[in-house]
Amino acid sequence: MKINKLLSEEPVIAGVNIVPVIDLCLVLLIILMVTSPLLETADLPVKLPQASTIESKDRNISITASPDGRLAINMDVVAPEEFVAKLSAALAKDRDMLVILRVDKGATYATLTDLIAQCKKAGASNISIGTEQKKING
Repeated sequence: MKINKLLSEEPVIAGVNIVPVIDLCLVLLIILMVTSPLLETADLPVKLPQASTIESKDRNISITASPDGRLAINMDVVAPEEFVAKLSAALAKDRDMLVILRVDKGATYATLTDLIAQCKKAGASNISIGTEQKKING
């Protein structure tokens, strides 16, 4: 009788505890999120350069090319034939200045490549293409 009494006093399991299952799923999700960007890159040995953001206007030169063919260095509109000389004079202080090219998105590819070639001819070594941030609706 004592055995029957002990067996009948044990509590009955009414449900399954799902908290450990949820914890395991969250851990697997985090592992998947961390490893998925690694799977999208090629397995080639490359040494990537370190990036530094230069926000000072003293260290940037902004080149703007309008759709109608006019060029500007920072705020000064220049004639296309004077562009290389004026950019070279602006780069005379520091050849490592960042040159940011702001070209209309409707411009041809040839316009951009010609502008890059002119900047290199003027002595620019750090050339970047300016973009506009997408607005996030939220």
